Parts: sequence; structure tokens; C-alpha cells
Amino acid sequence: MRILILLILAALFTSPQSTLAQVTPQSEGVYRSAVNDYKQGKYAAAMQKLAPITKSTVKASYTPYAQYYYALSAYQQKRYRESRQMLVQLQSSYPGWNRINDVYYLLGAIGLESGQINEGLESLLKIKDSSFAKDVQGLKQHHLATVGDLPTLVSLQKQYPTDRDLALILIQFIEKAPSASQIDKSYAASLQKQFKFSNKEKVAAAAAETPKRSAPRSEGQWTKGYLDVAVLLPFRLDEFSSTRRRSNQFAYDYYLGLTMAKEQLATEGIQVNLWAYDVNNEAGPMENIVSNKNFQQSDIVIGPLYANTFDVTADYVSQSGTLMVNPLSTDATLLKSASNIYLGHPSINYQTQQAAQYMKTQSPGLSAIIYYGNTSKDSAMAASYSNEWKSNGGRVTAMVRIQPDREWLENNIPSFETAKPAHIALFSSDGSSGPNLIEVLNNRKLTVTPVVATSTSFNPQQSRISRYGSRLALIDPDYVDREKESIRQFQRNYWNKTSTFPSVYSYLGYDQLTFFARMLNQHKDKLASGIQAKRHGDSEYLLAGFDYTKSNENQITPILKYNGSKWVPVDR
Repeated sequence: MRILILLILAALFTSPQSTLAQVTPQSEGVYRSAVNDYKQGKYAAAMQKLAPITKSTVKASYTPYAQYYYALSAYQQKRYRESRQMLVQLQSSYPGWNRINDVYYLLGAIGLESGQINEGLESLLKIKDSSFAKDVQGLKQHHLATVGDLPTLVSLQKQYPTDRDLALILIQFIEKAPSASQIDKSYAASLQKQFKFSNKEKVAAAAAETPKRSAPRSEGQWTKGYLDVAVLLPFRLDEFSSTRRRSNQFAYDYYLGLTMAKEQLATEGIQVNLWAYDVNNEAGPMENIVSNKNFQQSDIVIGPLYANTFDVTADYVSQSGTLMVNPLSTDATLLKSASNIYLGHPSINYQTQQAAQYMKTQSPGLSAIIYYGNTSKDSAMAASYSNEWKSNGGRVTAMVRIQPDREWLENNIPSFETAKPAHIALFSSDGSSGPNLIEVLNNRKLTVTPVVATSTSFNPQQSRISRYGSRLALIDPDYVDREKESIRQFQRNYWNKTSTFPSVYSYLGYDQLTFFARMLNQHKDKLASGIQAKRHGDSEYLLAGFDYTKSNENQITPILKYNGSKWVPVDR
């Protein structure tokens, strides 16, 4: 069931309209194999595999990780000189590496383990990340508490007078030493006065447990150097044909966006492995996938899109803690399945809430008429908007399912001679509905009545939507600002790779993987609080950005207005 990226791209994107060739360097596979060897305790095998790809001439996104794992493997075999040399090379080549504190930590451990105490302490002092505090304290406690020589500890403390851990170790040594003089006890008292150690802090330090030969932090704290991303989309490979455009083209477009994001993330030092699965709506095959050990290594799961397979995946994710993203759904009830599930889009309720709030500012009256199309999403949005408008004191004088053609609208839209609505809302998935409805309204002399509509109610290729701009507001969570330089650059890069222009799904794939990979790489096991910390706007991403500060749905306001030259979000 698991389909390697190279095979998917070779098979799926070779067509008269689109070609793509992506070659994964063999050394990347060697690196992953070496990391697995390290985790299994096969340190010599890991070093042998890593040696060729740790040379200073090798420049790849995984190179600093390869060098670090080489140093880890050497340390585990007490080959401290080799470990130190590799870490020094890493520091020199990648001084701004996002895991540089782990380098300092391992150098500190090597110094303490090999008896070079000053060298070890100097390295540990370079660590500025507070998340290392407990590990650093445990490492010092493990090595320095066994020195057994009071003059040595006093000398070290005087060399490093601001080192809180060293001061606490010295105080504990003096308190336990039966031969401690009054001068020693006075010195300990002065340190206690200086650092103000609490009894709780002393007890915690005394009880600190460290591994027998502690150097690397625990596997839960150290990442493997790359993110595994499972992509569960309906590729429908059994129906594949290179001679025609596929009905599920969106899945391929979205996946191409992911591959573009992977390249961008590599330049930021975030290595991503994409693993694609052809998933439909059958629960059985999905159950086989979630029980697969390879899938269970996933850091991020994107999809699936259909109910049966979503339920199976969500059940697994709720127990594993893996980050799960539904890239297209607007159904907020999906979020009830687990706290680690996110929607890439705002829900229907949020979209209509924002639309209703905006229309309050555009229309002085409280009466509204709602028209909607023939899809289930059209009717769901109409019902949600109706509830939202009425809950805020408004009145819905009519809610009518319409046909999109002009003749039907002319025969069924009333004349409004006696009671004109304050505004009209339209929710349709047919692009001819919008222009036909507005032309009919104009014939009814409702030429300035505000209209709010889903962007899918208009086909921008077939209608000059800007001519309605003075009265029209659009609900468009997938707004693409084609004048934006980052969009233009993405289009150029995309064309160079595929000989086609990107669809909105390509932008979505790029943005969503870029965002969630960055968040996971930065916050790790504190992802939930990190992702809620702030809004990430359109200056950082191709489309509107991401806002999970209040919910696990992306609450970026999707309402557009016409500013005289182009459509822009209302909050600009």
C-alpha cells in the first residue's frame, strides 16, 4: 500500500501536459539507514555508513544531522577523539544549525567523560536553550559529584562563579563530607546565600537520575533529523491514464505542491520524506495502512478525505499523538475525533460567521434573502448563514434553492416592489449563478443592494466579476493574489518543473506542508501551545496564512472586497 515518492512522480506526472523528474540522492537513503542502525545500537555500522556523507565537501540538508549521528555513534563506543573532531567540523561548517545546542551538549559530555572538565564546562556554558537545563544539571551531577576532591571542586567553582549547577554540587559535597572544616562550611553558606537554593531544588538535584554514561539526550527529546509525512489522497492509480485529465487532478496538483514545499524546507534545514498512499473510502485497506510499522513512524499525516478512512486514521492518531491535517474539509465536527487534528481551511460556520459580521457593516437594515445552489455544501452554508444572521438580531425573509440559468432566475425571483431586502446572500457551486443573479437583481432595480456570495458562485474566466465590486463581497478561503511576488516566483518554479501552471491545490499543498513542518520542527512535543501562540499571515505564505490561536481550524478571515483594482481581504 505504501508508494515511494519517486515511483508516484514518475507514474503520475508524466503526461502530454505535465512532466516531472525528481531524483532522491542515494546518500539520503544511506543516511536514514544509518540512523536506524544507531537506534538499534549498531554504532559501528552507523559510522561506516555515515563516513562518506559526513565529508566537508558533501552539502545536503541532512549533512549536519549525518555528522551529528556519526559523533553520537563514536561517543557510544568511547571513541571520544573521533566524536570531538566530527563535532568541531559540524560547528565550523554549520555554526547556525538549529540543533547547535545538542552539539554543545555532546561536546560537554565528551569533556567530562574524558577528564577534560574545563573543556566540558566551557561547552555546556554555551547552551542558551532553557529546555536543556535539566539535562545539563544531570550531566554535571553525574560526573562532578564523583570527583571526590574538595579542593578541585572549589577551584572549579571559582573559575566558573556563575555556574549554578556547580555551586549546588559543591554545597552538597561539603554538607556530606565528614571532614569538612568550618571554613568549608562557611564557603558553602556563602554560596547558599548567593544562589538561594530551595530545599526542593536540593532534593531534586540529589535525586536526579542520569544514564550510566549519559551524553545524548533521550530519543524523545532529539529528533531523527527528518520528518516523515504520510500523504493519504485518492490518487486512483488503477484508473490512471496519461492521455486525459483526471477527475481527481486536485490530488496530483496538491502533491506537486508538497514536493515544492519539501525543496523549500530543505533550504531551511528541515528535511522531509514524503510517503504517498492511494486511499479511497474503504475502511479495510486503511486499517492495514495504520497497522503498518512504516506508517506508524509518521510525524505528520495529511488526509484522508473520505469519512470511512478518516475515522480509521483519526482513531489511530488520537492514540499516537501524530499530527494530522485534513487539507480540504470545512467540517468542524472532524476536530472532535482528537486534539491533534487540524483543518487546513476555516469551517463553514466560521466562514458564514465572518460573512455575517461583515455584512452588518455594509447594510443598515436587518432583512436578508438567501439563495443557494444544488450541492450539499451550498445548502449547509445557507443554513449556517441563516442561523448566524438571525442569532445577531437579523431577519431572513426568504431562503430559496435556485437553478443557475438566467431564465429560471427571471421567472422565480420576485420583483421586490413593496419590500426590498437589506442585503442578499448567495451560496452556489455553479459559476454562472452569481452573474445571472446579479443581472436579474439589476432588472428588479436592486442595483446597489449589497450581495455576499461564495467565490464559487462566479467563474472568473467567464465573467468580469470586478464590475460587481462596488456591491459585492466574496467568501473565498482560497484567495490567490496573483500580483504577489511570492506567487509569481512559485508559478515560475512550478512551470520549470512541470510545464504547467499551478492550481489552487498546488498552493495549498505548498503552504500547508511548509507551515506544519516548520511548526513541528520548532515546537516538537509542545506543538499545540506553539501553534496557538500567534497568527501567521500572508506575508509568510502564498495564500492567506494560518491562524490556530483559538481553534484547530484555520481561522483566517476569508471575506474579500474590491478596492478599485483588485480583490483584497477585508482586514487590509
